[in-house]
Amino acid sequence: MRSYSRRSLRYVLASTSIAGALLAASMPVASGHAIIDLEGQDAVAGTTSVMKLEIQHGCVDGTPGVIEVQAFVGKPWRKIRPLAVSGWTSEVQRQKKGGFHITWTNQGEPVAFGTPVFFPVRVSWPKKPGIYGMTVFQQCPEGSTLWNTEFTAATADAPSPPLTPLPEVEVKKAS
Repeated sequence: MRSYSRRSLRYVLASTSIAGALLAASMPVASGHAIIDLEGQDAVAGTTSVMKLEIQHGCVDGTPGVIEVQAFVGKPWRKIRPLAVSGWTSEVQRQKKGGFHITWTNQGEPVAFGTPVFFPVRVSWPKKPGIYGMTVFQQCPEGSTLWNTEFTAATADAPSPPLTPLPEVEVKKAS
């Protein structure tokens, strides 16, 4: 079972005045990823634990870095609460049709291109085991990246992994 929060993605694009610019600027110049790190602890169905969302670098090499990060999870995710990150504020909104929208806003200088940023989050995992995605939007002063492309095998028309892979987590069955 996969939950990619496509409704969440439509919400952010519709509610952002720069929606057209977001789509045009969504392809990064350098390779990088938005990563879910469970820090050695399994995500277990129906339980709560902490994970980290890692943004590996700014949007385009040589330009100012990350100023805002947004993450979207769908209805199966039961609860999500960002933990404190020095220099950043956070806000969580429950979505009308289920799921959550988290926004982290940088309160200082944009994060330099080569500097990863870590966002710890307390998560109440879905009740059913499966693979669940977290759509991530990364905003920089001179561009943005939307991490939402499903990971697929390479084809003649598409490399593997894609340039903007969807961060996913495997939620395991409770023992």
